[in-house]
Amino acid sequence: MIQGTTRAVSSLCNSRHAVRITGFVLLATLSLAGCATPFRAPPDVAHIKLERVDSPVVIVEKIWLERKNGPLVVTGCVLKRLSADDTTKTHLDVTLYDQTGQVLRSTLEHFEPRQIRRQWRRPGFGNYRIVLDPLPIGTIRIEVRAHEGTHPHS
Repeated sequence: MIQGTTRAVSSLCNSRHAVRITGFVLLATLSLAGCATPFRAPPDVAHIKLERVDSPVVIVEKIWLERKNGPLVVTGCVLKRLSADDTTKTHLDVTLYDQTGQVLRSTLEHFEPRQIRRQWRRPGFGNYRIVLDPLPIGTIRIEVRAHEGTHPHS
């Protein structure tokens, strides 16, 4: 009798634990729903390495390549750090490199919304979508770097 009761209690505890874990996974999935990531790049650009560099204000959370009935784009999302107040002075430097590390193209881009608002107890997020076509021949690496302020002119 005691063995049967112990098994029943153990089974009940395990099922409650499973419900908690399932609930946590569901919550985590829903919280990132605004920043979902497809799994594969288009086959002709699958060899390109994607790099992200955070700043003190935003985290470059996701980055991927896609082509949906149109041009090739690099897209993703950024998260506002909880300690940050203003994201309007932050932009993205998108740089395309060849195999020797030479810069093929570099552009200054923005995410939307420019001022990322906190979402209740979670950090807020912004999205970016940058057209890469025409992609320079020899591109093997794309870096998306968050940067505050202006760049010095050479």
